[in-house]
Amino acid sequence: MSERVLQALMQLFAIGAAMERQTHQSRNAVENFLRQQVSLQRIQEYLLLFDEYHRKLAGEESDAKARKRISVSAVKMLRICTEINKELTTRQKFIVFIRLAEFMQSSENGLTVDENEFLETVASVFTIEPNEYTLSRAITEQQINESDLDSDQILFISSRKGSSLKARSIVKTDMEGSLILFYIERAELFFIRWTGEEQLLVNGQPIDKNTVIVLTQGGVIRSSKIQPLYYNELVKHFNDVAKEESFSFAAENLEYVFPNGHKGIHNLNFHSGSGNLIGVMGSSGAGKSTLLAVLNGTLKPTSGRVSINGIDLNSEKSVAEGLIGNVPQDDLLIEELTVYQNLFYNTKLCYGKLTDEEIGSKVNDTLSALGLSETKELRVGNPLNKTISGGQRKRLNIGLELIREPAILFVDEPTSGLSSRDAENVMDLLRQLSREGKLIFVVIHQPSSDIFRMFDQLLMLDTGGYPVYFGNPTDAITYFKRQVHLTDAEQSECPVCGTINPEQLFNILELHEVDEFGRTTENRRITPKEWNELHHSHNTHSKPENVSDYTPKKLIKAGPFKQWRIFFTRDVLSRISNKQYMLINLLEAPVLGLILGFILRYSSGGEYKLNDNPNLPAFLFISVIVSLFLGLSVSAEEIIRDRRIRQREQFLHLSKTAYLLSKVCLLFIISALQTIGFVLIGNYMMGIHDMNLSYGLVLFTTACFANLLGLNISSAFDSAVTIYILIPFLLIPQILLSGVIVKFEKLHPAITEESSVPLIGNIMTSRWAYEALAVEQYSKNPHSVHFYDLDAEMSNASFKKGWWYGAMLEKTDRCERLVSNRAGADSLNKHLPVIKNELLDEPAVSTGDKNFVRSLSAASLSVSDVKRLEQIETNIHEHYIDAFNISNEKKEALISNMIEQKGENEFRRLKNRYENESLSDMVRNSNSKDRILVTKTSIIRLFEPVFIYSEKENMLDAPLFSARKNFMGTEMDTLPVNIIVIWMMTILLYIFLYFDLFRKLINFRKR
Repeated sequence: MSERVLQALMQLFAIGAAMERQTHQSRNAVENFLRQQVSLQRIQEYLLLFDEYHRKLAGEESDAKARKRISVSAVKMLRICTEINKELTTRQKFIVFIRLAEFMQSSENGLTVDENEFLETVASVFTIEPNEYTLSRAITEQQINESDLDSDQILFISSRKGSSLKARSIVKTDMEGSLILFYIERAELFFIRWTGEEQLLVNGQPIDKNTVIVLTQGGVIRSSKIQPLYYNELVKHFNDVAKEESFSFAAENLEYVFPNGHKGIHNLNFHSGSGNLIGVMGSSGAGKSTLLAVLNGTLKPTSGRVSINGIDLNSEKSVAEGLIGNVPQDDLLIEELTVYQNLFYNTKLCYGKLTDEEIGSKVNDTLSALGLSETKELRVGNPLNKTISGGQRKRLNIGLELIREPAILFVDEPTSGLSSRDAENVMDLLRQLSREGKLIFVVIHQPSSDIFRMFDQLLMLDTGGYPVYFGNPTDAITYFKRQVHLTDAEQSECPVCGTINPEQLFNILELHEVDEFGRTTENRRITPKEWNELHHSHNTHSKPENVSDYTPKKLIKAGPFKQWRIFFTRDVLSRISNKQYMLINLLEAPVLGLILGFILRYSSGGEYKLNDNPNLPAFLFISVIVSLFLGLSVSAEEIIRDRRIRQREQFLHLSKTAYLLSKVCLLFIISALQTIGFVLIGNYMMGIHDMNLSYGLVLFTTACFANLLGLNISSAFDSAVTIYILIPFLLIPQILLSGVIVKFEKLHPAITEESSVPLIGNIMTSRWAYEALAVEQYSKNPHSVHFYDLDAEMSNASFKKGWWYGAMLEKTDRCERLVSNRAGADSLNKHLPVIKNELLDEPAVSTGDKNFVRSLSAASLSVSDVKRLEQIETNIHEHYIDAFNISNEKKEALISNMIEQKGENEFRRLKNRYENESLSDMVRNSNSKDRILVTKTSIIRLFEPVFIYSEKENMLDAPLFSARKNFMGTEMDTLPVNIIVIWMMTILLYIFLYFDLFRKLINFRKR
């Protein structure tokens, strides 16, 4: 209260006192009022000011002159009231008015007409309602008339039940006298009158009989004959809303042990109910946050149970659905969205049947109640780039839970990092919610006196998770003082200012022993375990009362598909509002395409020709790596960024599938846009024509795989730094094991295979993507596609009549020499199996010859048998010479026909436009000296793998760059097969993501 207002109030009191003509009683009333507003040192200063004003109004004049002066002063009084009305709080207005009414009615002759008009004027200016005015007058009467106090704002506490119809009553059989409480809800205070003879203490100060006493938040009334009466308990008698939805909440023999074996919570027992604001206090490491996680169901207790109305919340989770809200210490806001959008989309998830207009109205009402209406269109921002204050962020966090109306709310450190004013605003909001019937647990570290008084109950933990107190906050100080035998044990508040210092709780808990030199040692006087034992010995844990008719409100949540739409829309708006994110992600791919295309666009001079560019294979490979990188980088933070928000939303039991699919769809759209930009720019710069669709399909599929891989690592780890450090470790194997940088047959013998791509290569997406691009570019470009089938026939014939025939003759010659020298079967078995297997697989061998080959054995092989084998091989050789010549003639005829139709220059132009010699050399393995590999059982073709078609059912046996594969018994081109394989790997990653298998594996290895 400002200096100017206090001076004006002294004038106002002086006018009233002059009317009342009872100077001594008026002065006492003014002194009582000042005790609540200023320090003891300044009380006398304002009393002298009051005396001066009063002397000017009363003086030694006659009654007639005094009344005339008072009448003139009435105008001045109205002006004073109007001026100070703007600066007084509602609570202060009522206190001022009660004090005025109190000393105005101290005269035995009653109030004069002028005095009545004076009080009515003050009440009118202070906007005191007529019923409040009447009750204020009635409670300040010297002789209380109970019939004048028959109102639902009055509470009688006495040894008998009152006769009032509307007033509330509490019966205390041991009480001699009546305690009358007048409750002003909007001012959050009680005015008390005591009519008995025995001494009552309010906040440690004795009550003067027939004097109105003010009882505010956190106050307590004590007497030697009755149990303490706490403000927080008295208020509940006026809270009809809370009574309608009452329930009990209990923790019974609750214990929690961390996975490492350390006990976090020790044997906790307490019960509470709706309408309570419970403070949870303790030093750092005492287990406050752990306790909240156990109570709200995030962590399952090792033993004991948490129940509501006797129903175990861990074993019957469906009962708690929508019942519990949780506000962690960290912000759970989507920083890129506005205040309104954060609340709007959260509400859409909670209320599936409401229209957008109804949800908007609900959101606006909540924002108004939170005091956030003016900031609704501001982006939330982050702590480093603030657009709303810390207090507003805290209130919005609470609003996200508040809007779905949970019955039980857990709030972790709501005042941390806030100014004292913001902290009080947040706590005022929580206190109001508790008054509406909610049960609220608040973890708080160092509350101020005002905040400490707001709590209905206090739960204290000592280091190591030991419960040491549960009960009224004010009583906590006297309890701990008694245990250490302090001299002022019964004093919980400052006798001068009435404030409470919660810090002394920690000072008492952590008292240390002193050595013989008076120095503090490291040993505590009372250990946490001993405090815990004292707590259990002083507290009897009565059974909680179950409110059988309480039914938790069930939220009608949005359905899975609607949840997907909400998640997706929320993410899209979040991305769009982040201009830097959009700019980088949309420009990154085309810029990379431009840079790569420019650098790798090699020309030996003159006009640029794709056919002469040796860098095309490198461009294809780097394109695959770019797709993997872009897909990983865009998704690597998606899950970890939302983890805290998902922890809040887990209490809604929302669809995990809807959430994950919303992420996947958005990432796929971003990857599609990036792929389009990269392919269009990169292919244009490299001069790759008419292949954009094929390139786009492969690179988009690759990016989608990377998206899912990024989501998996984002879900598996707890640090964004760890994730970005991990990205190179994911990309390097894709580079090394793609078959491009290092050929598969040149890898370590432990991981390579002789006849096909090794397993380590087949699990690399880069291998499938690069093969698809290389083969498609070589075999399906608009020019080569006309010749591929003929080239394949010629390649196969060349291999058979050349390399294969030579290897077979060598084997046959060896068998002939061994037979002539009468070598044993063991020597022949080094060569005969190869001959038999190859001839039996050869389609050019007749059925009769195959039967002959099938009958051969090393034990019975003769020279004549070998001669017949040589003849069969010669026939095959001649067959493939004819086949090569036929195919070659067809190709030459086709070329001649195309030249005739288009012209030779156009034919060459098309060849230069679509073909590439370096790529042709790579897929045909032209630069390798090894054309075959002879094993113990077969001859493996290394010659021109792009023309090899493996008829084996396992497509993984096909060599790298094979243009056709056997997929599930069907011959298919490599491009669709490889795309299907990558999508199968992507789907597998989605399954891993859904079940959090990577995270579970990591956590398992930590144990």
